[in-house]
Amino acid sequence: MNPDSLMIRSANLLGTVLKDGAGKKLGTIREVFFERDTGQARFVIVELGGLLKAAGKFYPVPWRTIRFDEKADGYLADLTKDKLKGGPAYDREQLNDTAYAWSEQTERYYRVEPI
Repeated sequence: MNPDSLMIRSANLLGTVLKDGAGKKLGTIREVFFERDTGQARFVIVELGGLLKAAGKFYPVPWRTIRFDEKADGYLADLTKDKLKGGPAYDREQLNDTAYAWSEQTERYYRVEPI
C-alpha cells in the first residue's frame, strides 16, 4: 500500500460525519487539535446536529478513540450519542483558553491516558 493513500487533507476531514459503531451519526468534525511539538493529532472537535446545534457547544473527542473504517468510508467512534452528549462540552472561548484545561477534562472523561 502506498503510504500517501493513508493520509487525509485537513480540509477533507473538517465537516466529516463521526459515526458510532453501528454507523449512526454522532456529529460533525469541526476542528482538529494537534500537539504543537510532535504534530500528532490529539482531539477532534465534534458539533452535534439538530435544530439548536447544542447551543454553540463543541465536544472534544480524543483522536485515539476514533478510527477510519474502510467499509464505512468514514470515521467511527465506540461511543453512544448519550456518552458524547454527557461528555465535556465547551464554547469557542473555552476551547481557545489553554488555562481552561479542557484537554485534561476530556481525557479523564474518556479514560484516555495523556500523551
